[in-house]
Amino acid sequence: MADIKHHVLVVDDEPLNRDLMCRLLSRTYELSDAGSVHEALMLLTGDGPQVDIIICDQLMPGGNGTDLAVEVRERWPEIHFILVTGFDGEPEVVGAERDGLIDAVVLKPWRSAKLRELIAATLAAASPD
Repeated sequence: MADIKHHVLVVDDEPLNRDLMCRLLSRTYELSDAGSVHEALMLLTGDGPQVDIIICDQLMPGGNGTDLAVEVRERWPEIHFILVTGFDGEPEVVGAERDGLIDAVVLKPWRSAKLRELIAATLAAASPD
């Protein structure tokens, strides 16, 4: 039986960061990417693929990662959410994690192996046995 690839949505306003993350994940997952919260919401509400997990930068112009997490939890509670931030202990991020809006936080600079492990563990924890 063929493995079904999970679909990851990478959201970051920095094209280089999006490209790097997509290259890291492209062999394991199906991917979409967005450069803003607005663009991510357009992808999620469109006729595109079902997203299983979002990896999103926190600080972006026009809306941050926790803003997107709130919207995702309200509209698509089955989608997992990993937030990427350069600021450890930021109150908004701590609150979002405490309130269950995000599944995990990854600090910048992130390490490829650790990020892959976290994504796999998050998806595995959600999969029925």
